[in-house]
Amino acid sequence: MAPKTHSRAPWQQKLIQVVPVIGLALFILVLLYTRHSGMFSSVADLQHFIKNFGNFAIIAFIVVQAIQPIVPFLPGGFATIVGMLMFGNLPGIIYSYIGLVIGEVGLFLLVRRFGPKFARLVLSEKNFAKFEMTLQNHTRDIKRLLIVCFIFPFLPDDLICLVAGMTDLSFSEYLRIVLIFKLWSVAAYGYVCLFVLNKTFAAF
Repeated sequence: MAPKTHSRAPWQQKLIQVVPVIGLALFILVLLYTRHSGMFSSVADLQHFIKNFGNFAIIAFIVVQAIQPIVPFLPGGFATIVGMLMFGNLPGIIYSYIGLVIGEVGLFLLVRRFGPKFARLVLSEKNFAKFEMTLQNHTRDIKRLLIVCFIFPFLPDDLICLVAGMTDLSFSEYLRIVLIFKLWSVAAYGYVCLFVLNKTFAAF
């Protein structure tokens, strides 16, 4: 009898693959619409509008960022850019940092509790293969790899957080690394992407 395979249901695969693409498309469409409609003539106008929602807007954004490492609504750190546009550069980075730390702690605890089953649920087949390869080749130096991924923010740090949850790295060590290095990662990614975004839309 052939061994059973634990393949993910097709609708789950498609949903996980499509959600970031839809999120990015909506993000670009909203930017184009607000730019050409004159709804917000400047970033300051957008930030003034967001202030009308008070602390609710901040809490909602932090919650979204906390979910991002587990189920991404936008590819990479695009949600950080949204936060910088909504709240200002420094507040947006701080709120992103808080949310992403919460999310990456949750990611670590979930994979430690449920193991590869959870990783298979949230990763595409391609990324799950990378997860298994990284787990096999880098278990001993996971701390160093995690730090490197945070220092160079365009590396797949969420994938390495998943791997870390499957190793013997203690939660306290993991938390210390995330708290120390994640702020740099968020700020570097946010400022670089915002610079590229501004240059891109300036060309229209």
